[in-house]
Amino acid sequence: MKPTLEQIDAEKSQQSFKYFRLVSKAFKPYWHYHPELELTLIYQGRGLRFIGDSILPFGELDLVLVGKNLPHHWVSQATENDQIAYVIQFSDELFKMFRECDCLQVLYKRAKRGILFKNPNDQLIKDIHTFENLSELERISALIKVLGTLEAHQDYSLLTSEQYQVRQEKTSGQFKFSQINNYILENLDNKLTVNKVAEVAHMVPQSFCRWFKKHAGYSFITFVNIARIENACQLLLTKNLSIQTIAFSSGFESISHFNRTFRRIKGLSPSDYLKSNLKSH
Repeated sequence: MKPTLEQIDAEKSQQSFKYFRLVSKAFKPYWHYHPELELTLIYQGRGLRFIGDSILPFGELDLVLVGKNLPHHWVSQATENDQIAYVIQFSDELFKMFRECDCLQVLYKRAKRGILFKNPNDQLIKDIHTFENLSELERISALIKVLGTLEAHQDYSLLTSEQYQVRQEKTSGQFKFSQINNYILENLDNKLTVNKVAEVAHMVPQSFCRWFKKHAGYSFITFVNIARIENACQLLLTKNLSIQTIAFSSGFESISHFNRTFRRIKGLSPSDYLKSNLKSH
């Protein structure tokens, strides 16, 4: 995907790194990248997580380290309750002068593909959650502690495929893919055709399809289907709605098409998916 470059401006704020608490009714599409690494903890909320060519659902206590210049965003539907994320953005040069921190380079190398840390313990969650209560000096030592814990954490998975390549293209159309990506995700419940989205992108359909696959890593149809099915999974787990209602709410025009696509992507039927997740919880 072709992302937007985000300026972190930690130096302008006279801080060595940036920490903030994001509170919103929904996480809106904002496909972007930056030269800093980013640690994101979803404290409250559910939705879809996009990291490079990885499209997966996220839930509470989702903890991910995104490498430098790796495109990403978290997307969710509006809810009655606030959705909360804690975010730390920092340079890989931050602790380079300390030889004791050389081990962190291994962590940073893994983060080039995005790291999902599974089953983070209560202390790690607390250490990230309480950053906002610390002084600037205390935050430095707390960040070293958190990164040290993550470096030693063995229960993780890498998110992007091995083939995914971070692209930093400087063109006059720098924001085009970000805008198209956002348009698709904001209209999953509407009819999305190649012709319609190509028109939004001001491209002819054939050129649009080549361009989209080059930057997304998926064909247009595959990308839309994955996003719709993952969105349906979240609705299945969080809303008391019929499978038919969820199918139509996710943009499918027939229940049979929804069931076939769901089984192809998830490996089981919607009802079996719901049963298996209810058992695991």
